[in-house]
Amino acid sequence: MTNNNSNWTVEQTVELFELCAEARNRGESLSGAFKRMAEKTARSLNSVRNYYYGQAKTFELVPEVAQKLGIKKAEVERKRFVPFEDKEVRELVEYVLIAKGRGESVRKAIYDLAKGDGKTALRYQNKYRSVLRSHRALVEQVMSDLTARGVAFRDPYGKTESDNFTRLTEYIAALDNNRVGKFLSLIEKLT
Repeated sequence: MTNNNSNWTVEQTVELFELCAEARNRGESLSGAFKRMAEKTARSLNSVRNYYYGQAKTFELVPEVAQKLGIKKAEVERKRFVPFEDKEVRELVEYVLIAKGRGESVRKAIYDLAKGDGKTALRYQNKYRSVLRSHRALVEQVMSDLTARGVAFRDPYGKTESDNFTRLTEYIAALDNNRVGKFLSLIEKLT
């Protein structure tokens, strides 16, 4: 049964909570259960996850509803979800753009920002990629602010000739004398 809208049936809700309870009982993360339900209902994984946690909160506030559906209290346990503050998102984007301007990778920048904590780094990386994909206006505002302050950064959307020229210049500058000679010989052959 597929459902291309946001309306969930009672049966789908019960099934989702059963899948999650089974995953939890096996000691697995809930993401597999979310994925199976997403495929079955033709919804995005994020929509399923968000629905689950929203319903879990509702069931915590009104346990009678969960009880009537046969959903046990243990099945609605949820990890504490910590949303990003607007300021934190801006600081994350700014930090990564500046680090990229210094030639660092996104992963390195995020790992450093997370102070080596893998879970925090994953949280930051997911948020950064989400912001790039879904909140371009915010990223452009951060870039505008950096430009106004005279701070060097790398535009995550741009692949311009000047970017390639800068990369080539940095590459040549990092070569030792032997490799510079080889590089110049290659350029002579090409021209």
